[in-house]
Amino acid sequence: MASASFVEIISHFAGYLQIFEDIARDRTQYDETLAPGPSADFTTLRPNYNHRYAPDDLDSAGGPWPAPLADDPMDVFRGRPLKLHKGPQDPDFDFFPTPLKPNIVLPAAGGGGGGGGGGELNIRVTYENGGAQTQLTVHQRNFMHDEDANLPADFLAAAEPLIMSLNSDAMDTIKELVANANAEVPPDWWMPQNDAVLPDFITTHDAAWADRDGTPDDHSVPAGYYVNGELQEPPTEPRPPIELKELPDTGDGPGQWASMGGNSSINAALLVDIGEGARTMVVLGDYFKTDAMFQTNTTIDNDQVSVSGGEGTPSVTSEGNVATNIANFVQNPSLYAELPSYWAGPNWIVDVVDGDYYSVNAVSQTNYLSDNDVAAQVSSEGHYNLVGGHNQLGNLAQIFDGDIQYDLIIIEGAYHGMNVIFQNNILLNNDNIVMSADGTDPSQSVNSGHNRLLNEGAIENYGGDNFDTLTPGLQLILDLLASGVTSIDPELGSAIAGNGGPLRVLYVKGDYYDINAVWQTNITSDINVLYQLQNEPSADLMALDPDAGVTQSASTGGNELTNDAAIVDVNPDVIYVEGEIYTDSILVQANLLPVDQDDAVNGDTDTLVTELIAFVDDTQDQNNASPAVVTNSVQADPMASVLH
Repeated sequence: MASASFVEIISHFAGYLQIFEDIARDRTQYDETLAPGPSADFTTLRPNYNHRYAPDDLDSAGGPWPAPLADDPMDVFRGRPLKLHKGPQDPDFDFFPTPLKPNIVLPAAGGGGGGGGGGELNIRVTYENGGAQTQLTVHQRNFMHDEDANLPADFLAAAEPLIMSLNSDAMDTIKELVANANAEVPPDWWMPQNDAVLPDFITTHDAAWADRDGTPDDHSVPAGYYVNGELQEPPTEPRPPIELKELPDTGDGPGQWASMGGNSSINAALLVDIGEGARTMVVLGDYFKTDAMFQTNTTIDNDQVSVSGGEGTPSVTSEGNVATNIANFVQNPSLYAELPSYWAGPNWIVDVVDGDYYSVNAVSQTNYLSDNDVAAQVSSEGHYNLVGGHNQLGNLAQIFDGDIQYDLIIIEGAYHGMNVIFQNNILLNNDNIVMSADGTDPSQSVNSGHNRLLNEGAIENYGGDNFDTLTPGLQLILDLLASGVTSIDPELGSAIAGNGGPLRVLYVKGDYYDINAVWQTNITSDINVLYQLQNEPSADLMALDPDAGVTQSASTGGNELTNDAAIVDVNPDVIYVEGEIYTDSILVQANLLPVDQDDAVNGDTDTLVTELIAFVDDTQDQNNASPAVVTNSVQADPMASVLH
């Protein structure tokens, strides 16, 4: 069972939207270098214990008593007339002296280079090497084989080759389904799952985009909330939490119960990128920004169910499968939309990167489950409860990349930005169930459907949609910083929005790569072959509870495959671009039901169940044939190639 905190996190990403404005607000500073004090300010006077008078001398050495107060009490405040240097005397000058006005000489306006402003209040510029960069790859993978055989011991030798053939054909079918899912993704979007080579991929992608003069992608869509390819209004209520399945309560009455489905596979990822959350970005080359989501659900659930010998009409459910793709492209206002801006001075700290700058995050999550079970339940007495499913696999990733370090980001080359999510669910759930009764009339029910496949992705941008051309003041600042000046005219501090403290600048002499990519894949093979034979219970057993009925129940569906991913990208408030601007949102959503693969493993299941029934029928004269439980050997390299 997954922990409560795990379920809570994967169900709700609420809360991350509220933290960024606080981060930006907290960067408001006060530069204390505006009012420097003398170095002795922090030294207090030391006490002097060498007094001229001892306590015993105070009476004899005390000073004279003060003169009595004059009859006119205001006489104490009068003195010599005050001589004013400038202007007339205030009527109340005696009590409220006029404060001194500041006498600060401002530098003359004009051409501002290193010494163009003159005076001591020029903006001081210091240069440092580097700048924090990120290249991160995270791979999370779960592989589980739970291939059970609950069979009579004498039948195992005959069944083993058939079971191996079933598992081999199941793997071949899975490979076909993977190929079908890959076919829904355009070949030019087959991205490597590695931070080291993602910059090369995006460089090629953006170059091709520029070559076609910025023509949008064939799958380009406007921002919004999409469900299975349809643009809709986003829900006002949050999605309910994911509830992991509990085993059913079967009571203690006579009968047979088999739970061979109910598997859960969950991938959840939250990636928050705030490293580009500056007030201002300047791009001297081209600006590229792409948000893309690719979501596929693939289901094969071709069941064969035979029920006989029970009381009344049996309950057989093979439908109710649900496959859903949800994609949400959200554009939020800039973090600084409601925050004041300040003069950008008097100290600028410039981090210089000689070459390209990388902010690359790649997260890959995979769950692979093989739960192909072959079972026989033959009984007349007792409560026979068989559980062959209800496995739970989960991956969780929360990545917070960077913090808001810079007020100004300057890029001499191009900006390459991309947020992309790939989500794939693949389920193979072909079942062959034979349920029969001999000498009794049980209540019979079969549920081989109600599988649920869900992909939910969100790409939320804060800011990054306010573009402008370079202003003369900003162009002058770029020229000065490029030449390495250490002093700038303070009037140029009004050309850039500051935060009230030292202005932090990132100066990149190459290209800037800002990439966030998430891959999420769930693959479940849940093929079940089940034969239930309920023989007549003894009269003594039924006499214990005459009103109790006999039950036969089989559940082989109810699998849940869930991918949940959110990328939160905090962008600059204003972006000045000298080159071309390319932006796009891309969406591919598909729910696949490959009918050509429906019967891919049914030949194996037919053979198995036929052989199993024949064996059980031949051994009915033997009393209490005990089943043996074995686990099949793991297939070699089951996931040699999964999705890209």
